[in-house]
Parts: sequence; C-alpha cells; structure tokens
Amino acid sequence: MDFNKMSIREKFAQMILIGLDTYHLNDEIIKIIKNHKIGGIILYQKNYNSLKNMENFINKLKEINENNIPLFISIDQENGRVNRLPKEIKIIYSPLKQAKTKNMKLIDEVNNLTIGILKNVGVNMNFAPCLDICRDENNKAIGNRSYGMNYLDVCKYALPFMYSMKKNNIISVIKHFPGHGATKKDTHFIKATIKNVDLMEKEDIIPFEYAIKNGADAIMLSHLKIKGFGLEPTSTNKDIIDTYLIDRCKFNGLVITDDLRMTASKSITGLKNRIYNSIKAGNNIIMIKYKKGDYKFYDKLFKKIEKGKINEELINNNAKKILEIKDKYKLTNKLTNSNLDTDMINEKIKKINDYILKNI
Repeated sequence: MDFNKMSIREKFAQMILIGLDTYHLNDEIIKIIKNHKIGGIILYQKNYNSLKNMENFINKLKEINENNIPLFISIDQENGRVNRLPKEIKIIYSPLKQAKTKNMKLIDEVNNLTIGILKNVGVNMNFAPCLDICRDENNKAIGNRSYGMNYLDVCKYALPFMYSMKKNNIISVIKHFPGHGATKKDTHFIKATIKNVDLMEKEDIIPFEYAIKNGADAIMLSHLKIKGFGLEPTSTNKDIIDTYLIDRCKFNGLVITDDLRMTASKSITGLKNRIYNSIKAGNNIIMIKYKKGDYKFYDKLFKKIEKGKINEELINNNAKKILEIKDKYKLTNKLTNSNLDTDMINEKIKKINDYILKNI
C-alpha cells in the first residue's frame, strides 16, 4: 500500500496489536481485523488444540485480513511455563534450566526447534526472550522465565534466541524493559515499583543495552513504576523511556507496550487515556487484549484520532516504522501448509528435557 494514500485511521490502526484470548474467531474479531485493518494479533493457547489447527487458525487470520499490509502474527513462546504451543506438543523445560546446563549447543537446539515450529505455522513475531535477571527462582513474575541469576548469564544464554529469530525472519521482541527481575510483584495482577534504582541501572538494564547494541529490533516495556519517576509506569512514562531507552540505550526500533488491560497498567484515566499516554510517551505499538464490545470501542477511538487527539506527525512516524519492520522481515499474507510431524517434535523435546534433567 502507498503510505501517502493511507488515511490517518489506517495508519493509526497499524499501531494496534490485539490479544485473542478467546476460543473462537467470533464475528466481532473478524470485523475488527477486516474493517478496522489493525496491525496485528497475539495468539493464546486456547485458540487451537493442535499444530495443524494452529496453522489453520493463522491462515484464517490472513484470509480475514483483506488489507494488503500483512498482520503481525505474534505469540509469547518462551518455553517453560510461558508456553503458547498446542497441548499436543510437550513443554520444553524453562529457560533457567536450559541455561543451568551451560551447554550452548543444547540452547541452540531448543531455539532452532522452537523457531522451526513457529515459522512453519506462520508466526512472524515472538515476545521472547526475557532479558530479566532472576533473583529468586520461585518468583511468580519472572523466576525461571529468566536465563540467569546475573546479567552476564542472561546476555550469554538469552540473546542467541534473539539472533536465531532474526536470521529466520521472526521478529524477536525482547522484554520486560527495564527489567522485571528488579521486583518480586507480578504486574499481571498488582502494581509494582522498582525501588533500588541503582541496582537496576548497574545490572537489570545491561542485557537490554547489550541486545540493542547487537541488533534488537523490538522491545516490550513493562508496567513497572520506577522510584523517582512519578506515578506513571514505564509503559506510559515519557521520562523513563527517554532517560533509559532512548538516551542511555540509544534504541530506535519498535517500542511495544505490554497489555494495557493488565492490572498494573490500570488507572482512573481509563483505557483510551492509557492508549493516548502510551503513544505520547514513545510507544509505537499498543497491545490490548480483546474484550467483547471492542469493535465499537475502536470505532470511537479512531474517530478521536481523526479529530486530532494524537499529533498526526507522531502517528505518521510510528506507521512508517511499523511498515519498515514488516518489510524488513518480509511479512506476507501467503498461507502456509507445513504438515509438521508432532511425534518427531515430541521425541526431540523428550531428548532435550532428559538431557537437561541430567545436567543441572
């Protein structure tokens, strides 16, 4: 599509990534994709019950997307307890257990197997790896989702996953900036604040800084507040984004919020204002889990945008950045037909898990 011929509504719609935490593609979701021409979706395990069904679900999304701009088809496939592959596929042991083997060949094998599955079924964006430092294995927010108990191990064992995804045209979204390991609270359910800012600056940000220097194209912001930066969390706090992500880390790739319907992002201002504030703070893409009635919500939101609620130059810059990334990673509406062998995949995972158990 010719960028100059896109309406402000179409440009803004590219900034929306909706989470399909549903069992079916209902009529409203279909209308949101088809009529509102949103930029992408994020999959959940409940969307499918087999790899073939997962592939068919993704193909259906592509068919619904009558816009000639391909969708971001994204997922949170970290392995371990954050697993979005269908239940017929065995779960690979956690990133922390993988790293404890200190076996880079094993980690490469896990990465290649995971990427092969995602690529074959049509996923083009993965919210992984976590670059958070684990300071407590039993921590429910991060814990064993991390690749290490210090920033050196996180850099060493997590970043190969990002590199491998880049080589295979899957957009790696590193997370959760500036480091969720700096707090014990889970922002899915409760608001959390990073109180030890000195530790965050000396340790937690380092893996993100290193990833950015080595080609990270996308980053997810946390909903963490930082002591000394007011009441707004990172995702809606321009001072935090400018101070750490832009000025310190020199990042100029895609900036993506975590789900704006998560507990920690909520405030008395309401969802629309969280969206406005996120964009004004420096986010290029806004993640919002689907909720019944969203078609009307987006229609009203887009009308506000058309009336100038957000600076048009800001929307243009965001849309250009998004389209450049989609072009860079060769995103396409082409349907896939993979016929993956689930038995073979599960046998490989069993061998991987057996090795991990014997070597940690």
